[in-house]
Amino acid sequence: MLGDLRIVEIGQGMAVQVAGLMLSELGAEVLKVERPGGDPARGTAPFANWNRGKKSLVLDLDTPEGLAALEERLSGADALLHQFTPARARALGLDDASLAARRPHLVVTAITGSPANHPDVERSDDELLVAARVGAMYENDGHRAGPIAYRYRQGSWSAAHLAAAGLLARLVMRLQTGQGGAAHTSIFQGFLATLPLVWARNSEGPMPNPVTYPLGPRPIAQQLFQCAGGDWLQIMDPTRQFDYATMPTMWDVMAETEVDLETEAGQAAAFKLRPLEHWLADLRAADIAAEPAFPMGEVLRHDDAIANRYVIDVDDPDLGKTRQPNTPFHSDADLPQGRPAPRLGEGGDTVWPAKAAPASGIASTEVLEGVRVLDLGMFLAGPMGPSMMGDMGANVIKVEALTGDRIRFMHRYYQAAARSKRSLALDLTRPEAQPILERLLKWAELVHHNMRFKGAAKLGLSEEGIRRYNPDIAFNYSSAYGQRGARGNWPGYDSIFNAIAGWEFENAGEGNRPVFNRPGTMDVSTAQSCLVELMALLYAKRTRGRGYTTHTSLLGMAAFTQGERLIDADGELTETYHLTSDQTGFSPYHRIYECVDDKWVAVAAHKPEQQAAMREAMGSEEAGFADAAKGSRAGELLEALAAAGVPCDAVNFKNAMHRFFDDPLNRELNLISVLPQPLYGIVEQPGAFWNFGDTPVVFKRCCPAVGEHSDEIMREIGYSDEEIAAFREAKIVG
Repeated sequence: MLGDLRIVEIGQGMAVQVAGLMLSELGAEVLKVERPGGDPARGTAPFANWNRGKKSLVLDLDTPEGLAALEERLSGADALLHQFTPARARALGLDDASLAARRPHLVVTAITGSPANHPDVERSDDELLVAARVGAMYENDGHRAGPIAYRYRQGSWSAAHLAAAGLLARLVMRLQTGQGGAAHTSIFQGFLATLPLVWARNSEGPMPNPVTYPLGPRPIAQQLFQCAGGDWLQIMDPTRQFDYATMPTMWDVMAETEVDLETEAGQAAAFKLRPLEHWLADLRAADIAAEPAFPMGEVLRHDDAIANRYVIDVDDPDLGKTRQPNTPFHSDADLPQGRPAPRLGEGGDTVWPAKAAPASGIASTEVLEGVRVLDLGMFLAGPMGPSMMGDMGANVIKVEALTGDRIRFMHRYYQAAARSKRSLALDLTRPEAQPILERLLKWAELVHHNMRFKGAAKLGLSEEGIRRYNPDIAFNYSSAYGQRGARGNWPGYDSIFNAIAGWEFENAGEGNRPVFNRPGTMDVSTAQSCLVELMALLYAKRTRGRGYTTHTSLLGMAAFTQGERLIDADGELTETYHLTSDQTGFSPYHRIYECVDDKWVAVAAHKPEQQAAMREAMGSEEAGFADAAKGSRAGELLEALAAAGVPCDAVNFKNAMHRFFDDPLNRELNLISVLPQPLYGIVEQPGAFWNFGDTPVVFKRCCPAVGEHSDEIMREIGYSDEEIAAFREAKIVG
């Protein structure tokens, strides 16, 4: 699909490597530049998982010879993907201005800790420190008061997808303008891209601005129950309309003992009286989404993960025969999946032919100007992808029922999934709507939906139905479990797949009962997978003239996020690190500490010299760090740690969301969108997830009202006002 692209990747961070992996497994040729001696992670599961299919080139970039060899590769590359801060990039001659002068064809994507134009951009890109800066630990639920560190690396997973999508978007723009340029993102913006589900402010309407959370423990367990034998069950019935008393297993329980199913405590007591498999059988028979909460890594043994090839057998040069989490991409294109990570220096002797100087093209004011996307999805796990394309300038039409997308009642979720779209209300259950659908599909370059396929087929939205109207359209869809296993038409929601992936246990801390995760990380990650696939589809369509199909799923993302682990030749899961039981971090050198003034400090001393400096600054050995911090004021401790060269940050905790929106700097840097909306008044949301240098991200539309743009869209696809009025009278268009 991306077989003509050549990408140079430099960096040892997770986000850079995962972005390169996705591009590689979509067909691009990715050259991984390693320092002398190689990436220190060689021989581990993360290296094996995140570097499949790449080539390896060893260069010392601190020498003229190394930089000359890199320059030779860049002359034939389409894109450079790296994690250098602007200062380090300038020192290497890899800053945007220098590269634009020498290599005007080149697209450059840097993944830094903070945004490219932010005063903190030179600070550490460690995930825990960035979470402290953003205020993300304010949003986590836990077993104690105060900020809570989570094990799931939501900033890095999100940034990896943003980087891959932004890089492809800039390459699409290059097809029109003839010029490369910047497509930067950051771990900070990765967090921002996951937070709109809980971070937004409205000046009016039915969704009040959230108040400051209580500072006590919040061990949330929404529809999460322990069963007989100790297993945990996660249910997700979004409307909360399912009556547990209708289950045969519950009849048996009620016949034995008195239970109060009107209270959460009564429900919890009832579920403890029968084994997990009994409850699962009843819930699945009722078409209610439910799954066990697995330990991390066990999803790699899931029957449907195997059937869908969300896990893949790889003969790794260091680890031997392994079973690894696969990228969650299915396609009718021939994707080169399953190639092992390279040996050190393997393939690095390849020199690409130099790119010709770019020809001048048509100027563009937005990155995806002129791109036409038809979105027929609902909820989050999918539709957020087209929304982010709209942020980049694509023309996105949202088709929804006359009563609206069913997520509209969850107002903030709807706002997060529908920004930068126009709404056409259309009753696709009516045969008279098919000619309108035909025109829409002929208008679009890309189409997306996340409906269950049985229902989609009835509306003319099976792949065959869509291609009947437009054989060359690029088609992307997302599902719960994938289409190749026994559960292809099963329902599924974010919490179900956080449970399957083990994140409900991991985020709870060692030895604690699982916690429900906020915000919807699997929903957002699946939507971002759709975004990457949509951008790959768009690039392939505009370069090859063919509209491919891609598919992702919540189960696929749940498996993909296990990238720190794999199943070895003995059938055992490899080891990884875990969150401490007090949910403060991962070691004495990588955690958050409470200070005497009720403020918190985050540290990330990974190197031996940093750890020695931390012991000196704290005036204590590891066992005394917490007491030393508790006897210090946060500002003084931060000053001492920073002076000693220890990476650290203040934990932005109390009232974090309002502080973010009230900070004038965030508005100045376009990190906040401020838009009017008919129901909600002025809506503030996290803003630009990318920095495209000379091409700004411009927010023009908040989430639309139902059918807000029906008339103008119908006119654009060729209907007269009289025809539109007739469709409305017949209740086909709203």
